[in-house]
Amino acid sequence: MNETLTGRTLDGRYRVDALIGRGGMADIYRGIDVMLDRAVAIKVLTDRDDGERDRFLREARSMARLNHRNIVAVYDAGRSLGWSYIVMELIDGKTLGSRAAHEMTVHTAIRQYIEILDALAYAHENGVIHRDIKPANVMVLPNGAVKVMDFGLARRTSDMSTSTTAGEIVGTIAYLPPERFLGKPADTRGDLYSVGVMLFETFTGSLPFKSETDDLVAVIFGHVNDPAPAPRSINRNVPVEIETIILTLLEKEPERRYQTAYAVAAALRALLGDATPAPAEPGPPPKPPQPAPPFVERRATPRPVGREKSRPASERIEADAREMLAQTFGRTKNVDRGYRETLAGMLATRKRDYPEATRAYRAALEAFTDGNHVLETAKTSLKFATMIVQKNAEAENQGGRMDTRELAAAVDVLTDALPSFRGRSMMKELEEGERLLYALQRTLIRTR
Repeated sequence: MNETLTGRTLDGRYRVDALIGRGGMADIYRGIDVMLDRAVAIKVLTDRDDGERDRFLREARSMARLNHRNIVAVYDAGRSLGWSYIVMELIDGKTLGSRAAHEMTVHTAIRQYIEILDALAYAHENGVIHRDIKPANVMVLPNGAVKVMDFGLARRTSDMSTSTTAGEIVGTIAYLPPERFLGKPADTRGDLYSVGVMLFETFTGSLPFKSETDDLVAVIFGHVNDPAPAPRSINRNVPVEIETIILTLLEKEPERRYQTAYAVAAALRALLGDATPAPAEPGPPPKPPQPAPPFVERRATPRPVGREKSRPASERIEADAREMLAQTFGRTKNVDRGYRETLAGMLATRKRDYPEATRAYRAALEAFTDGNHVLETAKTSLKFATMIVQKNAEAENQGGRMDTRELAAAVDVLTDALPSFRGRSMMKELEEGERLLYALQRTLIRTR
């Protein structure tokens, strides 16, 4: 814990006054630059891991090269008293995700997203991809302006490899683009997908891909495989033009999305009939979508009244994602492989490629077991057993023979999994597991 830093001075210049925010890897303090007599925010890394120090330094370098009215400014970075720190512009405001629905109108939301996109366009032009765009990383000032912050996962575009492993998936799962889960090349269009998720949430009060049981793999599966629901199917007040923009941003293939942040900002400006010229886009401009006619300002509720009820679910997803990813994706290769193989198993099951699904689930179970991740082992056991039941039911319906060894293996893994669900009061998973186990046992008796 870093409370001991309060009242101390880093490098003889930055006085730490009060803790104002806490994250998984760093704490934020209000402080004073005693040399310039200026209030500042001081971000102090709490994790001593060398990899996290490198990522922290990368954040400072990425942000220091950006000078834009909608990006939190970085003044300095260093190491003092055994702590790595970044000195930043002190922002007085709220995160975008904490804004109350009554504070928003359609016009307000659109103008704020234009500023977010202007910030991203500038960053992309300067070779920086944010890679962790989400409401918690956008601050709304009292005057309504926004500031994008926390480039902690930012990468120089020149450093992006064509093979991103699952261990590098360290953003918040709810907002990540499909290509991040599939090991495909990641570029600036990934940030645009994340903006699409944010727009969807702002205008519907819900995330496009979520799991009522907080199953992270199911959320990943949705991003990779399921089409995004139409925003107007959730909130009829969403303008048709906004829905079109959101669904374009949420395309699975990056080539089918808007290609630049400038293009998205231009589409939003067209909706407002905004005569303010947009920043000039470098290079040949992409072919823009057909501009929609301006619509009249109206007091619509971008997020419905029921948002407060839905917020805990999305907050749990974010909190669980932070905790689990901090503990697993970046640090445990076995668990890292488990998530990747579980996703492969789900995709193969959907395609009825049962040999691949069996291989993937067995590999996932082995990886989670080696990583001592009991809950994920249990969840994957449930998915594996479900797949085995589906496979053998189809074989029987087609006049084939059921595989008793596979059925017995499914019984074994389910028997081991049920105590984990029971001990955590996960009643839905427990009920489903017990039902499957009963069906498997009866099938085995019948086939022997």
